[in-house]
Amino acid sequence: MDYGLFLRVVLVLAGVLILLIDIILLAKRRLLEPISMVWGFAGIIFIVAGIVLHPNGWIKYMSEAGMALMIILGFCVVYGLFYASCHLSDIIRKQTEMAMNISLLNQEILELKRDIAEHDKEIDAKLK
Repeated sequence: MDYGLFLRVVLVLAGVLILLIDIILLAKRRLLEPISMVWGFAGIIFIVAGIVLHPNGWIKYMSEAGMALMIILGFCVVYGLFYASCHLSDIIRKQTEMAMNISLLNQEILELKRDIAEHDKEIDAKLK
């Protein structure tokens, strides 16, 4: 079996899978747009690498078990990076929401300070 061709097909399929998962996660609002763009470029790079690269030289030194291990390891790395990207997107969304809440709270504090100042002036005016 030609492992070079097999590896190229795996790279193209991985790129297509990355693009599909990226689009699905973006549609479900699990990924932010900038992070999704990075994954889109990564998927395109995988597809182009599978089409352009010819790993015939170094593939001779890899056994079937080594190829399987490399594919499993690559899958685990990509899955872990997708998982971290989703959590990073959630954290960024929560941080943005928290910043908006803090801004609203600051606005309410300013309004309360103005009300207190007005009431202090009214009390001072009544005392005089």
